[in-house]
Amino acid sequence: MSAPALTPSSPSGPEAEPNAPSNRRWDFLLDIFAMNSFSWAVAIPIELVLAGMSWSEHLKVRLMALVFNTLIARPFSVYRNWVVNRFGGGGPINAYLVDTFVFVSFQFPLYMGNMHLGGASWDEIATASITFMLIAGALGGPYGIYLDWLRRVWINNVSPLLGKRAS
Repeated sequence: MSAPALTPSSPSGPEAEPNAPSNRRWDFLLDIFAMNSFSWAVAIPIELVLAGMSWSEHLKVRLMALVFNTLIARPFSVYRNWVVNRFGGGGPINAYLVDTFVFVSFQFPLYMGNMHLGGASWDEIATASITFMLIAGALGGPYGIYLDWLRRVWINNVSPLLGKRAS
């Protein structure tokens, strides 16, 4: 049996239902924060050190990524929860592999579509896609760990405070 995905607003009692729209809003904001903060932390060494981009170029790219990541953050988390609820629960190695699969299977088609819309040739798309697969394969597990950590912090520390304010 697989372990369920950790979700910030799992209903826990009759009083949880009236706040459901509010909880979904907080889940949405938590997912946006997780996706954007992780992306920025990973992008700094890649874009500034490896690619040699200037701070100005880096900021332009990150601002565009902010929009894109904000749009995909919640759908990614919903997809991740669905996959984890079906295939997770086999220990840390299984969790890492499931998160890697989720990250690659969700992000790869988006990346290829972005490359195609950006006018890249099929050779460029193939080369970039191989690199993307390696990077995304290495980042899927860490992102899943980071997202679960943020959710635990949210559930244990912030969510109870908001519940007390609503009372």
